[in-house]
Amino acid sequence: MEPAKFCIECGKPIPPEAKHCPNCGADVAEQNLAAAVDVQQGAPAPATQGSSPQPVGAGPYSPAPASPVQSASYGGPGAAPRSPYASPAPPQAPVAAGYQRARGATAAKRLGGGFIAIIGGIAMLAAQGLFISKQTTPLNLQNLLSVGLGLLCVVSGIVALAVRGWVPVILAALLSAGVFGLCGLKLYETVTWLQAQTPADATAWTLQSGGIIWIGGMMLGMVAFTKAFQSLFSRR
Repeated sequence: MEPAKFCIECGKPIPPEAKHCPNCGADVAEQNLAAAVDVQQGAPAPATQGSSPQPVGAGPYSPAPASPVQSASYGGPGAAPRSPYASPAPPQAPVAAGYQRARGATAAKRLGGGFIAIIGGIAMLAAQGLFISKQTTPLNLQNLLSVGLGLLCVVSGIVALAVRGWVPVILAALLSAGVFGLCGLKLYETVTWLQAQTPADATAWTLQSGGIIWIGGMMLGMVAFTKAFQSLFSRR
């Protein structure tokens, strides 16, 4: 049995075979078409296979959603968790490249006794100048050799101050050793000559003619080599 139909416009019953409403005259076919469209629009859409389930609304007792792994502040993904209240590591001050090279490099070897040798050579030259000016000794080959010894002592002192490195230092030490030997020989000759003089003449030559300056200069030349020899075995 076909269910009864009612007019959408006036709500009165419509006979099954009627094409128009007997009450208001509305078209029954158009009313059936509109009813079919409403039914299709109101029907729920079928669920598609593989769709992800909709998240359940968070209630007052639902668990909190998982937070993503923090990266920048706590060491990146996969890093061990750190307390946000932990004090950060103090930054390290950058070290200058020049300072690192200076620490790694070995200091160049230097030779000692340079200033002492220069002072000794100047003293010997000054003493020879006094001898010649006062004419206590005639100008001869011995005086010229003494002047040359004073110049050599000054040169050895300048070389000792200028050289750096093991090979130049050893060569400068050999030069200082030569000056040491010449000064020792000349000092021995001077002491022998003084012993041959009378006490008054020896005292006058030593104190008045500048002999004490000459002797002191030769002794400084010998001390300079001692300092140079010690510097060869020092760590400086």
